[in-house]
Amino acid sequence: MTNRVVSRGLILLAALAVSFPAWAAPGKKTIRIQHALQVGDTALAPGDYTVVVDGNEATFNQGHKVVAKVSCAMKESGMKSPQDVVVYDANAAITELRFAGQSQVIAFAPTTRTSTPAKSSSSSSGDR
Repeated sequence: MTNRVVSRGLILLAALAVSFPAWAAPGKKTIRIQHALQVGDTALAPGDYTVVVDGNEATFNQGHKVVAKVSCAMKESGMKSPQDVVVYDANAAITELRFAGQSQVIAFAPTTRTSTPAKSSSSSSGDR
């Protein structure tokens, strides 16, 4: 009986050891962008991209080239998405990626596009 318990325990440990790397592996999905969008500080041209999420960072690859690396967060939406969706705001900045059959979404912080004020030459006015 002890041999049976030990062998079952070893089988369970082996199964856990094999499945553990899958938990730690980064998520990888492919998206298609129909028109120019922004992610972080990077403009993305229309085309197919592979998005790799590793922890709190998403990497956008086009072919074998890294196009952008941005901070992200995984959120629970509460319902499964019926299809793959790229959600973007009025400034064409990607805010979320949703994938068919999944209730988790990849969320990106909204980018703030502010114009930098024109620099003027500094001069001391003195006592006028």
